[in-house]
Amino acid sequence: MIPAHAGPVVRTVTTGVLVAVAVAASMLSLTTVVLAGPWVRAGLLGVALVSATTITTRVMIERRGRRRRTAGREPGSVLPTLAGAVVAGWYVLARYGGPTSDLSLVVTPQHVGRATARLGDAGEIARSEVAPVDGTLPIALLAVGGTLLVLLLADVLAGGLRRPAAVGVPLLALWGPPLVLTGEVPWGVFVVTVSALLLLLTIDGPVGARARRRAERPPAPVRRAERSRALVTTLAAMSVAITAGLVGSASGALPGAAGGWYRAFTTTGDTIRLAEDLDILSSLTERSDAVVLRYSGPEADVGPLRSYTATAFDGRRWQRGEERDGQPFDADDVLWPEDPPTTGDPLEVAVTVGELRDDKLPLPIDPRSVEAPEPWGYDTSRDEVVGGLTDSGDAYTLGVLPRDLSSETLRSAPTTDVDPALTELPDTAHSEDIAETAREVTAGAQTPYDQAVAIQRWLRNPGTFTYSTTLPRGGTGDPVWDFLQHRTGYCIQFATTMVVMARSLGIPTRMAVGYLPGDRSDDGVWEITGQDSHAWPEVYFPDTGWVRFEPTPAQQTGSAPEYTVPESGGGPAPVPTGNDLENRRPVSEAPQEQEPPASAPAEAVTPVDEGVPAWVWITTSLLLAGLVGAVVALVLRRRREAPPLDPERAWQEVLGALDAGGVRLPPPTTLRRAPRAIAERVAERTGTALDDDLVADLGTLAGATEAARYARDPDLPTPGELTELTSSVRDELRQLLRSS
Repeated sequence: MIPAHAGPVVRTVTTGVLVAVAVAASMLSLTTVVLAGPWVRAGLLGVALVSATTITTRVMIERRGRRRRTAGREPGSVLPTLAGAVVAGWYVLARYGGPTSDLSLVVTPQHVGRATARLGDAGEIARSEVAPVDGTLPIALLAVGGTLLVLLLADVLAGGLRRPAAVGVPLLALWGPPLVLTGEVPWGVFVVTVSALLLLLTIDGPVGARARRRAERPPAPVRRAERSRALVTTLAAMSVAITAGLVGSASGALPGAAGGWYRAFTTTGDTIRLAEDLDILSSLTERSDAVVLRYSGPEADVGPLRSYTATAFDGRRWQRGEERDGQPFDADDVLWPEDPPTTGDPLEVAVTVGELRDDKLPLPIDPRSVEAPEPWGYDTSRDEVVGGLTDSGDAYTLGVLPRDLSSETLRSAPTTDVDPALTELPDTAHSEDIAETAREVTAGAQTPYDQAVAIQRWLRNPGTFTYSTTLPRGGTGDPVWDFLQHRTGYCIQFATTMVVMARSLGIPTRMAVGYLPGDRSDDGVWEITGQDSHAWPEVYFPDTGWVRFEPTPAQQTGSAPEYTVPESGGGPAPVPTGNDLENRRPVSEAPQEQEPPASAPAEAVTPVDEGVPAWVWITTSLLLAGLVGAVVALVLRRRREAPPLDPERAWQEVLGALDAGGVRLPPPTTLRRAPRAIAERVAERTGTALDDDLVADLGTLAGATEAARYARDPDLPTPGELTELTSSVRDELRQLLRSS
């Protein structure tokens, strides 16, 4: 609590600081749904800048009101919040509207366009990914911008309307996502936020209560008692918050209590997230027509081009770990993790970069040589060329060495020890269910190759699985198991599911991300667009290396590689191009799902949750719009309607006029003795005695104030009479004291 004798500036600053602390702490609750990173520092800096702006502006208005003798009787001004909104808008656009996350001092229309586009990207990420997500630029824009909006609403309530009890309402916007999506808020965040809110309640809220009697400074014992009460209130607020946090933590540890209640409000999305350097879904949809690469070469095709690989899957997302620098290489070096098992002469391919900005070169899956400008390096463990940054018009040349990829070679591959990370499985509630499904699908297959073929054949069955970028929502918390239930997804879901199923059988498997070969034009040049973005599983075979399998249905990928279809007799992999896919559906359209055939595994297809109903979004939007409208209406109404003058405020205006002229009454002065004490003090200061009528008017005001304080049924002047009397006394005192 702030002591009652503290001035309006102290109270204004304290209110602003407590609001900033509450909002900043609430923002940190978002770290349970957005991985902590640079966005946290950016958000805290934004809160500090906007709070400093609103506090400084409000203090300036308060002091201006004191000079005009209107401090404490005017409603809170909306100007500080408007100033904070200007700073918040500049900060968000300067931080997240530029080409990078670097702060720009000058904001241009291009910044607005980029920020708007990134907000759209953030909505897509929020719709399609599972929490916690990485704090990429779109997500950081959403988190930081939303935090500053909440700060402005809280500032209006606490500083403008002076209703600190309502500050907790906008804070729910920051607490909502972690509570709904993860069912938890960090303990420290809870303690700090609740402590700040409780302390806000101890500061005088109503406008009239803000008028401080600086001329009637309480005696020392009263001030000591108020300081003691302030300390006790602060400790009590922190104790309540800490106790509530401990109770919440203890209840969360009870069997069946943790994470239970919030499931009534949400389901877990089933989208499986990849590394953030390639957004497959965006490439398949809004960026589908952008030309990424062009290449030309021989009639024989080199297959898909791979950008990077991932081996670590935690049950929700793929993780690559720290990026590494590659080793220098020469143009005639064959880039391959082991001795290249090649057959035949190299195929020369010339590649030109289109709209691709990446620090990895897309490469064929087979061994290859690479001739490219500096600086690029080869990462042997990941089989990637890394280190530079592609730009439109860049060119590099490939020499691709084919391998013997036949069903006989792969089936007879020897068994050797491999890195345990290549068969590691996440520990989820349905990991055994997935393993049982894999055993049913591969029943009768004797070798890892035959097992991988069986899984691929099952996933590619159009009567069992549906290709679509419009994803249902799952409810089990295991995205792979959810996919095996609703059986609708795109390449990410198909590839990840095959990796997990194969690993459950002990087969070393990893995820690869890159591009399908694209379309060949009449002049013999191949073009790869965003719609060719793709992910696929790769299985490791000793003496052969990593081999691509294709579980995604043919409508997106064309025929499966021939070496994965034993009946075809082996041979090189076919070209799954757009030219061969005459019936290729738009990727955003989901074909009608069919019933699984009788030969499919026994698990039932559960009803699909198509997402949040439209009425929920409409109702939520209307409620938010109503809240904002109500706040604005209250601010405007308070600015238009000043409260009627009462005896207490009238007497404070008289004391304010005396204080401005250097006349202060001693603390023990009572209201009955005040008129004569004022006359004596003014005479001492000016050398002129007060007019008897003025002394009488002072007595009338003092008597009205005394009656308002203590009388059961006071007989008070009307507001009009009081206003006229107060104005007359105040002006006469000012004129008399100013002339001295």
